[in-house]
Amino acid sequence: MIMDISNIIITIKGAVQGVGFRPFVYRAAMSLNLRGWVRNDCAGVEILACGERKNLDAFIATVKTGHPPLANIRSIEINEEPVCKIPESFTILESSSGEIAEVDITRDVAVCEACLAEMRDPASRRYGHPFINCTDCGPRYTIIKDLPYDRPATTMAEFPLCPECNREYSLPGNRRFHAQPICCPSCGPVLRLIDSKGKEISGDPIKECAALLERGGIVAIKGIGGFHLACRADDENAVALLRQRKNREQKPFAVMMRDLETAKGFASIDPTEISLLTSIERPVVICAGKNSKGLATNIAPGMSTLGIMLPYTPVHYLVFDSGKFDALVMTSGNATDEPIVYNDEETPARLGGIADAFLTHDRKIYIRNDDSITRVTNGNAVMMRRSRGYVPDPLPSPYNIQGGVALGGVLKSTVAVGRKLMCYMSQYIGAVNTVEDIGELKKVVDHLLHILGVTPEFYVGDMHPDAVFRHIVEPGGIPLVKVQHHHAHAVACMAENELDGKAICIVYDGTGYGVDGCVWGGELLVSGHSDFTRQGHLKYMPMPGAESAIYNPGRMALAALYTVMGDNAAEACPWMPDNEKYAVMEMLDANVNCPATSSMGRLFDAASAMLGICKKRTYEGQPAMELEYAADFFECSEYEPCVKTDKGEVVIDGAEILAQAYSDFINGTSPEKTAARFHNTISRATVMAVQIAAGATGLSGVCLSGGCFQNALLLTRTIAMLKESGLTPYIHRRLPPNDECISYGQLIVAGAQRSNSLPHS
Repeated sequence: MIMDISNIIITIKGAVQGVGFRPFVYRAAMSLNLRGWVRNDCAGVEILACGERKNLDAFIATVKTGHPPLANIRSIEINEEPVCKIPESFTILESSSGEIAEVDITRDVAVCEACLAEMRDPASRRYGHPFINCTDCGPRYTIIKDLPYDRPATTMAEFPLCPECNREYSLPGNRRFHAQPICCPSCGPVLRLIDSKGKEISGDPIKECAALLERGGIVAIKGIGGFHLACRADDENAVALLRQRKNREQKPFAVMMRDLETAKGFASIDPTEISLLTSIERPVVICAGKNSKGLATNIAPGMSTLGIMLPYTPVHYLVFDSGKFDALVMTSGNATDEPIVYNDEETPARLGGIADAFLTHDRKIYIRNDDSITRVTNGNAVMMRRSRGYVPDPLPSPYNIQGGVALGGVLKSTVAVGRKLMCYMSQYIGAVNTVEDIGELKKVVDHLLHILGVTPEFYVGDMHPDAVFRHIVEPGGIPLVKVQHHHAHAVACMAENELDGKAICIVYDGTGYGVDGCVWGGELLVSGHSDFTRQGHLKYMPMPGAESAIYNPGRMALAALYTVMGDNAAEACPWMPDNEKYAVMEMLDANVNCPATSSMGRLFDAASAMLGICKKRTYEGQPAMELEYAADFFECSEYEPCVKTDKGEVVIDGAEILAQAYSDFINGTSPEKTAARFHNTISRATVMAVQIAAGATGLSGVCLSGGCFQNALLLTRTIAMLKESGLTPYIHRRLPPNDECISYGQLIVAGAQRSNSLPHS
């Protein structure tokens, strides 16, 4: 009988290295009696398979649909070609190198249940092992130096495998087959507890750490992408001490709970939030608080929510297993406004004055990666910070953006690198204000370029004269494309939702440099990928004292009311010192040091201060956040929306809306109801402005972007009203609506402007 024997070469691109893909292919091939090989290369995974046609068809179907959970196939190419010498069996070959890397980098994920069970089994040789992992879990992105993803290209290279680990690594049926970070107590990193003076503390590091936490101490714990600062979440004094040492007056702390059942005791957690909390990404999830008893009152001042995460590293689980506590504050290991600390060399200088001890180890973190943060709105997850667990999964581009490097914004910085039709965004970097911040941004850019095998062909930066590109791009060198801040926001939302053509885009945020030189932030744009028209905006308001008005929201309240009430505005904000109020009114009267802004963020700040909710900003977004949490969710009344057209533009008079809220408030309406009515009116005014733009353009798709749309009440109300009006809202799903999305939008805009062809479908 003559069998139909064929030979095929399969090339797979995507996140297919470091996720158990080759062992999976090996097992599938062996089960179907195929011969050939599988190997990693710089394009992803390459497979030679030889066998009967029906078995090859079954093999292809299995590869496409039955791959490991961490794998993400972006493309698969199958070619039939003759092979000079057919292998006698199926094997896993050593990785090959190539000139152009096209593999997707694998993200860091939480320790899996199988490894946890093994770690807690006294009969296991990895009992209590703080670095247990397998092909389904553990660190990836933060330890990778180069591709292909093999142990020598990671920070685990300095830990040679012991004979037993090497045996597991070499057995195709073992779940640690070709797991690159594999180790055990005999051959892996070593955990140590060091005091604030650099002296190692004797005894079991985990038990001593737990004991120190129980006594009210603060411990810096080395995680996957950097250090956390931890203390007991039920200890008022410990939390207060952490705030004092970290210089973090009021910004909420995240809390790591022992397990999901513990978390349910402190917060109302819906099914979507449960799915996020228990996912392999393990983000911080902003949940509605329900029971503050048992938690320190100063964890989240002024908030009705609680940022919760569950343990995601073996060390986290071991600390909880050894300690007599159910919840720990787990905040980024840094002083306020600094990047997270991730290497041991800098911990004494940067965290020595904060932590009482350091639970650390000698597995190096190659690239820092802070915790991701999510919030559920309208039943859907909205990103607040995209970092560990999600980065560096790529996003699609409708244009060839090969060699593009987008440098993002200033406050919530990310960078993005283009490779063909994919955009690879960095982890959250944070504010870029200092020489050290610039150095970190450069390192992230260089790392992405190197690991993706991309050579820069063009840079993209913000239009602002002081944008970060000045420190990266050499004059006269690689071309630079400048993109307006809010256009980048708009296009990021469009591209994420795969919208071609034009869309109406509402971008509400704090600050962005406008094409007229003013501070924009309440924008109605009709946007395409390559250009935009400013169809409308929030009416300009003065910012007395310029940037100081951002930190003193009472100034914005007086300024907005002044445009409507004149000198009578001085009666507002009775809590403000007379000398400051007098100085503000003088600036407004003389129009001195009062730059104009259309910022919706500043209007929300003004409302918060006017109602006495937030009188001083100690962290970004605080006044608006506290205004949202103070608002009565069940209040449905609205003020007059104050929308008009002026010289062809739609203008929302935010100051007039604020004046109505002020009148309501001083006539006895509670701050909670007034705050809700203010939110409702802004949503109504927004939709009315959109309706005017829709009538003029015939467009019905509406993108919502900008940091103000992290406000769940504003977002929920606006989406509902848009739908009631027959319009189709689009929001960010994979990216935060804040400035983290700008680098993605910048790269798409530049790609569109450079493209001479229509977008790909």
